[in-house]
Amino acid sequence: MSEIEEVQERMKADMEAVKEQMTTMMEAMMSMRKMMEDNTVIVVVASTTTKMDMIHSVGFNQVNRPVSSVVGQGGEAAKNACGPHHV
Repeated sequence: MSEIEEVQERMKADMEAVKEQMTTMMEAMMSMRKMMEDNTVIVVVASTTTKMDMIHSVGFNQVNRPVSSVVGQGGEAAKNACGPHHV
């Protein structure tokens, strides 16, 4: 085998090694991308849930109050509608 052929064989082997390294790096990058996307989804779901809980808890206090504690007979507001501490 001549010197040129030996150089060509080494170059071919080096190119194969570079291809394998690039494949490994691409797989690692794709894995990182997937983890970032999954984390983004988790953050969005968590913040949406928190916002919905805040909206729900505010609405819960207003909507689920019994009517009899808000309006007395004759349409007048009851004095104890907000509890005994408000007069």
